[in-house]
Amino acid sequence: MSGYAEGPPTQQSTWQSSVGGVLGDALAAWGQVERIKAVRNSGGAQQNDKKNTVELDNGAAVVVEAPKTTAAKQETMVFGVPQKTLLMGFGGLLVLGVFMKVMK
Repeated sequence: MSGYAEGPPTQQSTWQSSVGGVLGDALAAWGQVERIKAVRNSGGAQQNDKKNTVELDNGAAVVVEAPKTTAAKQETMVFGVPQKTLLMGFGGLLVLGVFMKVMK
């Protein structure tokens, strides 16, 4: 057998017990915060808070009367040209090609 004691140590040093106590207190406080959030959510209070909170474009919630603006729908670009213009150009070339074929 080895000369080491079996089982966990029975006495901790003072700094270990103080750190353990602080961590335990922090976890207990966090648990209390989460319990309060759960009670508020079950009553629907958070949904009302979200409806009444104004948001900026970057998503930050602030207490400022600046409503969130929605971005305008951006046109699809193909090789740096708007898709509508590109399709109209190809359609024009197709009509010109058919017209030239008929005239031949």
